[in-house]
Amino acid sequence: MSRRSMYPLVRSRRWSTALALVATSSLPFAAHGEVRVVGGSMAVHVTAGREDSVADVLSALGARFNLRYRSAIKLDEAANSTYTGPLDRVIANLLDGFNYIVKRGRDSTEVVIFGRHGEVGIAPPAEPPSPTGILSRWR
Repeated sequence: MSRRSMYPLVRSRRWSTALALVATSSLPFAAHGEVRVVGGSMAVHVTAGREDSVADVLSALGARFNLRYRSAIKLDEAANSTYTGPLDRVIANLLDGFNYIVKRGRDSTEVVIFGRHGEVGIAPPAEPPSPTGILSRWR
């Protein structure tokens, strides 16, 4: 095979390699079981499997969008099957029923989950001690 006749083959190999890289980079991001995250922070589509928990979805979002989360409780309840919208809306839908805050940084997002709605997150203050000082005797 002459050198000149090899150039179309080299070009087609480069083209097919570039096409394969583009195709694989556009595939959904998979993490933690069957959680799939597609899109950017303004338009996210998350698909979770039957056995995926809220923690699994948060971990998948963390890997894709530099999101960190901390929780005072276990997040082992099952997640819904799909979430769609901007990242803020996806987080809000995912954590519906939880008390949480979202802190946005320049390059990252941090989510802190305190507990479920209706649960006491902080113990109520103790009863004040009964007055026994000199002022309590003054009447």
